[in-house]
Amino acid sequence: MKVIFALTAAGLVLCGGAYAGGAFEAPRPRAGVPYERASGAEIAVGDALVVNGQPMQLSIFYTADSAERVIGFYTTSFLERGLLPVTAAGHVAVFEPKDGLERFVSALPQPSGQTLVLLGITNPRNAPKLLNGAAAAGFPVPSQGRAFLGYRSEDAGARAESGQFVTRQSADEVAAWYRKELGALGFREGASTPGLLGFAKPGATISVGVQALEEKSGAAVFVNRLEGEAVK
Repeated sequence: MKVIFALTAAGLVLCGGAYAGGAFEAPRPRAGVPYERASGAEIAVGDALVVNGQPMQLSIFYTADSAERVIGFYTTSFLERGLLPVTAAGHVAVFEPKDGLERFVSALPQPSGQTLVLLGITNPRNAPKLLNGAAAAGFPVPSQGRAFLGYRSEDAGARAESGQFVTRQSADEVAAWYRKELGALGFREGASTPGLLGFAKPGATISVGVQALEEKSGAAVFVNRLEGEAVK
């Protein structure tokens, strides 16, 4: 669930999103043509998903093909339909004038050797409501944090909020700060590694990823909070 929330939020930053609440007409539109080398059927997820105030449609499947081959397949398919795709590493998006919707495909290599493929549909008429200020975040952010960008997701009874920023503090200083601040909020540290801290309390979890930048240049920080029915 955390992975789906994080990937969905990242897709929204690139594309925006809309589904449910009458945003799409039945039958359920597809992000692209079926992929012939999928391992199993396409799985619809997030029918009640809302990211940054916007409904979204999202599906996933796995394949043994590389991410490059998957993105190449969908890029060619969009071109054959007379559309103009925009591509980036592991991602392709296209706007279809016929229905006014934007479709995107993201392909992410997995440790198992397979590729996880996300198919999404967005409505560019609904601008995403990103959190541009750390003060609006649902988790503490150190005062030294700069360039904060946050986004929120909802799926039925589960809610997630993610944020990223950079700081002049070292990775160790950031980790010590979050241990103190989250401890004061009732969170207890669980499974952690030097680069990823995990905290939990009843009904909520927070993970903090810290990556050191160049020597004496501080750190990049990624925070994710998950709460609701999906958290035990």
